[in-house]
Amino acid sequence: MESSGRQFVDWEQLFAATPCGLIFLDSRAVVRLCNRTAGRLLGVDPRHAVGKPLNEALPAWKDSPLHASLPSLLDAQTTFEAVDFDVPGPAQTHLRVCAAHVADGSYSTAGVVLAISECTELASLERRLHRAEHQASIGKLARGIAHELNSPLDGVLRYTYLALQQLTEDSPVREYLVHVKEGLDRMVRAVRAFLEFSRQVTTPVNRLANLNQLIDDALLLVQHRARFQGVRIIKQYDPALPPVADGGLQHAIVNLVKNAFDAMPRGGSLTITTHQEDGKVVVGIEDTGSGISPECHARMFEPFFTTKPIHQGSGLGLVIAKESVERSGGTIDFTSRPGAGTTFRIHVPVAEADATPPLEATDAA
Repeated sequence: MESSGRQFVDWEQLFAATPCGLIFLDSRAVVRLCNRTAGRLLGVDPRHAVGKPLNEALPAWKDSPLHASLPSLLDAQTTFEAVDFDVPGPAQTHLRVCAAHVADGSYSTAGVVLAISECTELASLERRLHRAEHQASIGKLARGIAHELNSPLDGVLRYTYLALQQLTEDSPVREYLVHVKEGLDRMVRAVRAFLEFSRQVTTPVNRLANLNQLIDDALLLVQHRARFQGVRIIKQYDPALPPVADGGLQHAIVNLVKNAFDAMPRGGSLTITTHQEDGKVVVGIEDTGSGISPECHARMFEPFFTTKPIHQGSGLGLVIAKESVERSGGTIDFTSRPGAGTTFRIHVPVAEADATPPLEATDAA
């Protein structure tokens, strides 16, 4: 009895020190231990729960799958594996309970340990894990498709160029080959977008960046196009912008800026703003172009959907932009009026203070 008493004390100390909610049931499903965290999550006083059968201590669980599974758990009929259950909590909340058989618990008897956690937090973690796995599989698939298509596309495009060089301007076949070349060019752009997309979703988000610097670097890539098209670029930056997690934000900004230029073939103005708002960094990219028709709004982030001519767009630019922003923990939205321009907005949470410092400008570029 003395050794079993010491065993019980050890369990009690372990339960008290554990940050998650824990309950120990003996072989008769009577609550023998209940730590403070479990009491807080369940809305009960642990001292009042101890010594009562589970169905009395927590009557709301009587009709739950956990209560129906207790006999098999106590008899170790679940092959000793832990089993998860969703159970009701106080004030219409939901909890997740992980139940596991204990072969030799308190008082030298078998029992069941219940680990209790808030279902909302756990569900969020599960969604993030599922999304990460989904992103990784999509990235691998995109990379595989791109590599499989790249070599044959390169050969077909090369022979198309050679064939065009052998034809005179008035040859009836030349027009057909020109259309073939336009289609191949579009396929090449799509393959490049696939590779860019795959790199984004398979690269861990482990660096920070200053969005003002990323925007300036992105604008360097289109400065010649701005002069050629007569587009005036207006920058309105918050100079005290905090760093954010960088999951490929420069790719997102480049794609959004290119889309803005495509909407202003005869010139206009592009206004880029940055500011802080409710713990987030907000980037606004506003053009004075042709705008987006209302019937296209719902499909703007749909893969391969594009309103551009067949030889200009692959329909993946906004998909990559959205993926990059979401990998950075942010969101992207837009407003548009036909004939009056479009504004895209990126919202990215401010990075935590103990995160990795931003890269230098040369590295970020």
